[in-house]
Amino acid sequence: MTDGAPLYRPAVDSLPAVYQEDAASFEQVSGYLALADELLRGHLAALEDLPAWLSPEARGVRPPGPTAGLPAGLSPQQEADRQLAAVEGVFAELAGWFAFKLPASWRMPDPEATLDRHRDFLLRAARLWRERGTPRGFIAWFCFYFELSEVDEVPILLEHFKYRDDHTLGAEGDTRDDAYAHRVSLLVPLKAFDAYERRREAVQFVARYAPAHLLVRVCWTAEGFTPPPLDDEAKVRELLGTITSFVEADDGIHLGKCPLDEAGPRDRLGQGQLPGGGQQ
Repeated sequence: MTDGAPLYRPAVDSLPAVYQEDAASFEQVSGYLALADELLRGHLAALEDLPAWLSPEARGVRPPGPTAGLPAGLSPQQEADRQLAAVEGVFAELAGWFAFKLPASWRMPDPEATLDRHRDFLLRAARLWRERGTPRGFIAWFCFYFELSEVDEVPILLEHFKYRDDHTLGAEGDTRDDAYAHRVSLLVPLKAFDAYERRREAVQFVARYAPAHLLVRVCWTAEGFTPPPLDDEAKVRELLGTITSFVEADDGIHLGKCPLDEAGPRDRLGQGQLPGGGQQ
């Protein structure tokens, strides 16, 4: 057995001792079984690579099955493309184990860079999925998803219940409406989301990955925005009061009665009026 070969016991060693009484016959049987041994050793070697192949390190091993050398009829570039497609398929399969579909926005002009991105996700997936329901985990997952690395690109998560003006709200027996319960504001710097498609993707991300019991509103902050210290309840509460996610009725456009209705019917086409005074 050569160094590095999988542990394997030749099939002939499992035969009863009676097969060894005739040396010539035993040699012939050994020769036949050696052919099966060679095939089985190859399969075991492929199985030893399987844990690496079904992992973020899949690019470092050949996929199980292909033999050494270039398959007939394929150019080196075609073989490279085939290997690349195989790795992409494996990464997509592994992402599916986390009920996650690799987004199209992660695809880059350079296929190798795309694989690097997918590999980075798979290396972090277990931790991201374990912590994504926590404030810190949600922000970490948001930043990784949108490749936010600079300090002024990282969003701020404000949990409203931490900034109640009345800390008796929600106490036992309290039936008052608590405007701070189950509400979260995510302040996202507009710097990294200047494109509309990217902002829409961010909103969809929040809708998909925010805990189901929370009402999360995404607020875009302009460049130069400085959030108040998060431990200053009064200033954070003041900030939350200035954020509006809808237009008040008094500030909106009111659709009144159409002026034509007040002026009475008019024949605008020169065809007369319908019975009852309506227009043609």
